Amino acid sequence: MKTGDTIELKITDIGSNGEGIGHNEGYTVFIPFALPGETVRAKINYAKKTLAYATMTHKLEVSQDRVTPECPVYYRCGGCSLMHLKYEAQLEAKRNSLINILRKNCGYTGEVRPVVPSPEVFCYRNKIQLPFGEQNGKAVLGFYRQGTHSVVPINRCLLHGDWADKLIKIVSEFANANKIPVYDEASHKGLLRHLVARFIGGALTVTLVTNGDRLKAADLLVSALKAEFNNVSLYLSVNTAKTNVILGNKLIPIYAPKQTVNIQGVEVEINPMSFFQVNDGVRELIYNAVADAVSPQEGTTVIDAYSGVGVLGAILAKKGARIYNIEIVPEAIEDADKLYAANSLASKATNICGDAAKVLPDLIPTFDNPTVILDPPRKGCGPAVLDALTRHPVRNLIYISCNPATLSRDLATLLSAYHIDSITPYDMFPHTQHVETVVLMSRV
Repeated sequence: MKTGDTIELKITDIGSNGEGIGHNEGYTVFIPFALPGETVRAKINYAKKTLAYATMTHKLEVSQDRVTPECPVYYRCGGCSLMHLKYEAQLEAKRNSLINILRKNCGYTGEVRPVVPSPEVFCYRNKIQLPFGEQNGKAVLGFYRQGTHSVVPINRCLLHGDWADKLIKIVSEFANANKIPVYDEASHKGLLRHLVARFIGGALTVTLVTNGDRLKAADLLVSALKAEFNNVSLYLSVNTAKTNVILGNKLIPIYAPKQTVNIQGVEVEINPMSFFQVNDGVRELIYNAVADAVSPQEGTTVIDAYSGVGVLGAILAKKGARIYNIEIVPEAIEDADKLYAANSLASKATNICGDAAKVLPDLIPTFDNPTVILDPPRKGCGPAVLDALTRHPVRNLIYISCNPATLSRDLATLLSAYHIDSITPYDMFPHTQHVETVVLMSRV
């Protein structure tokens, strides 16, 4: 098999990036937008050893689970990967993918519960990140075409509410009316790089990522935003580096009134650096599940090893638990201190600024049967964290993961000291290949 060949093959599975998988002449072939049960004709784009990547040219047999995507730019935009698949089938595909990864990476063959569906399958995202591009001499906002840095312009995104449509229109018109140049990766010139925004609890936080620390006519943009949104802020995130990292290290408030949101009875002040799960409805389901697993009451000790600003801990503290939050980012711990003080929870929490790998080994042995919560970034837990948890097993361990690959890798270590009580996937990201997973474990 070589580049340019045309092949016909049966699709048997869905890959971790949402692509169809088939087999031909000893090759495993990955084909975007192909579905299990389909027979397709495809053109080989790349082939090496036993792997090949191809583009589908014809569907010879069509899956009963195939649907017409509601988004008009779906096949050109890289924002989604499964909108051509019935929602119920998306859930089953994610569960099967998780089962396969767990079996392969940590030998787990026990039960994986059905994926908990999202309460909303469209308009569920509270956060948007859009690169600026240029089309016909005009600034546009959109998503990168899959596998490229070519911007596909959009006026609306079905994964977000109409707040995003209004914001895209306001920011695009502002940029063009004031002739503010778009950043060019090749020349490293131009100002506007990304639009990042979050709309949560009625509060809109807008951040323009810029290749410089000045924005011409910023007051006009503030006025346009205030005319459309009741509760809004505007910041610049200065990023002058030649990098794919979106946000810069310098944050400049342009219009920054205090903004708060209520999450399960906890008043949380928000800013551009605050972390929240992108799906409010699924976040509530996960937090409720964690609270049920912890059964917080007076005397219950909970250690949150990747706590951020400590929202989950505050929810548990309100129910009676004694919380120890560990977070490596100093600003997040400062925000956590303010959060607990504002909610009259300071006496129920200790917020520790440090690396969980260094804090946990000393902290765990000081308590009798604490519960530990792990909610690490996509890269998973570091080896020292896992070592601390296996050398000092706790009564209950709760692992919240956004990446099945690193989850399964970490479980391979933890299973030497823990028994898996349940694995429940949650559809935090409908129409994409991603899945959130909550694993409840207890000491062996």
